[in-house]
Amino acid sequence: MWLEACSMRTEAVAAVPPQPGAPRDAGIDAARAIGIVLVVIGHARGCPPWLSMLLYSFHVPLFFWLAGAVVSEARLFEPAGRTVARLARRLLGPYLFFFTAAYLYWLATRGIGEKAARWGDRPWWEPLQGLATGQGELLYVDPALWFLPALFVTAGTYAALYRRFSAATIAGGALVFALAWCVFFPDSGSRMPFALDVLPAALVFYACGHWMYPYLRACGRVPRRVVVLVAAAWLALAFANGRVDLNQLRFGEAVLLYFAAAGAGILMVLLLAPYVRSNRLTDWLAASTLLIFASHMVTFNVLSGLAAVAGWQSARDGFGWALASSVVAILVCKPLGSLLEAGRQRMLRPLSRATRASVGAG
Repeated sequence: MWLEACSMRTEAVAAVPPQPGAPRDAGIDAARAIGIVLVVIGHARGCPPWLSMLLYSFHVPLFFWLAGAVVSEARLFEPAGRTVARLARRLLGPYLFFFTAAYLYWLATRGIGEKAARWGDRPWWEPLQGLATGQGELLYVDPALWFLPALFVTAGTYAALYRRFSAATIAGGALVFALAWCVFFPDSGSRMPFALDVLPAALVFYACGHWMYPYLRACGRVPRRVVVLVAAAWLALAFANGRVDLNQLRFGEAVLLYFAAAGAGILMVLLLAPYVRSNRLTDWLAASTLLIFASHMVTFNVLSGLAAVAGWQSARDGFGWALASSVVAILVCKPLGSLLEAGRQRMLRPLSRATRASVGAG
């Protein structure tokens, strides 16, 4: 009965894709909230290796999928120049801002304590190479920032392809290409600027999000037993494939297993999302995803520095530290977001006055 109802709703919903200005999708917001918490925990020092392995199997692919799920037809068919400008404003602006903050903190602390052994002999200008190239291994002042140029390239590429091909065609073609690319390219030992070497895999998830979102949205809340079965499949696939890291082009035991485990993990979160009731916390987490993504590693570095100064070295070895630092890294984004918004409004005020003055003069 559920499958029949799901099929009927799918036909209706798929025929009417989300439109600009439509109400926010509570399921997507819940998936974002779940995903960003898992990303932060997975990056936290003290996170158990087995848990980190499981989270890495799908948490970043989830955000490529969600980005594709919410992109509108209007955005996809806007002029290319407007697409690039919009993506640059939304992604490369925060990329530059948070890199600058992380870089200044790195410069001020790289000669202190254990950081002196890791970074003391690195030239001051080396992180700037990471900023210019967007390469993950050079963005060590804030490793999570690699996602922003990667999403910039992925979204722009998908918009260009979508003018000629359907979402299903792009997803299928990207998967075929990515299976070969992810097998052979990492062995070359080279990296490409602005995450172009990550693009083949990222495009699979982005395209699948745009293609599959209407169908999943139509299905609504599925029976709990389905969620349990998907979760069991994800666990089996993730453990079989082992440690992965999309940023580092590490795909585990088999590339096919990587995509299967990532797909199962994404599906698990999407099926769980309707069971999460919308509330102020989940709404804020969903709205603050980009801010949390860009800032949490800097917060971790600051907390580690404070712990070292206070002599709490052992506190960083356990899962308790991972959870506590994750909570702080998320909560600090509340006042940080308010400060950034206040700064943005202050910068826009002179422009608004100038605009009103020019209109009055006309």
